Amino acid sequence: MPALDFVLVGAPKCGTTAMYRWLAGHPGIFLPAKELHQWGGDLHHRRPPRSREEYEALWAAARPDQLLGEVAVWYLMSTAAPDELHAMAPEARIIAMLREPVAMLHSLHSQLVYSGEEDITDFEAALAAEADRRQGRRIPSSTHAGLEAPPDECLHYRRVVDYAPQVRRWRARFGADRVLVLLHDDLKADAAGTFRQVLEFIGADPDWSPDFDVVNPNKTARSRRAQRLVQALRWGPWNRLVPPGRVRTGLRRGFELLQALNTRYAPRSPLDPQLAARLRAELRPGIEDLEVELGRDLSHWKA
Repeated sequence: MPALDFVLVGAPKCGTTAMYRWLAGHPGIFLPAKELHQWGGDLHHRRPPRSREEYEALWAAARPDQLLGEVAVWYLMSTAAPDELHAMAPEARIIAMLREPVAMLHSLHSQLVYSGEEDITDFEAALAAEADRRQGRRIPSSTHAGLEAPPDECLHYRRVVDYAPQVRRWRARFGADRVLVLLHDDLKADAAGTFRQVLEFIGADPDWSPDFDVVNPNKTARSRRAQRLVQALRWGPWNRLVPPGRVRTGLRRGFELLQALNTRYAPRSPLDPQLAARLRAELRPGIEDLEVELGRDLSHWKA
């Protein structure tokens, strides 16, 4: 396959699912499934190994006139992914999407509880467990087996939102002119304008426009026990044994239907204001570092 034209590298819960769906709908772009995570060897994904040939085959159906892209949200925090990806696609354009860190972490925790990577349902308690988890302690048995989020590092909450050094790594490897940093604030304020900016950056037709609906709203499981069972089955041994094809596709769709039946869409529980204030004060130096890196005022993130 030709080298990738662009990669959306993260961060999670920053509008990347919406951006993936909009980009995937563009007739001039070819995207395989989200969250392949071929790169980032420093992160402890427990997914089945995928050869370079298997990876490249995911773009086999692309037309010669289509741009080739990938979207995987944990690349951003990886220390290894910039070098690994650059070795394969040195001319790729990199897109990073960032969100005010307190709101992002609250959303991320809710998502990880839903998906099974997090077993501490109280947000403050999960934050308090981070020091242990960085030492490899109190890591739950991930029902996703690390196929989406890396089961260790996704629980390093403060590390996930340490944006400035992450952006610097990607800029240092690919060059600042090839790294586009977007804010979730901009996406909410002007989805169409932000999407057009992305299309212009990667060289796609900027006049094509998707349906800008809400994507990936907050989810909770109706039954956590049923959720664990469905995901344990979905990501179990059969996932490695059944080759790609109709049988595998049918099984996946069946598990997705079961998961959908057990899913309830509901607003996230409000964040305790005192906890938010403490966390915002703790993260303030990182926000100020990011202000310098981006040359942008982020006062509203510190208020």
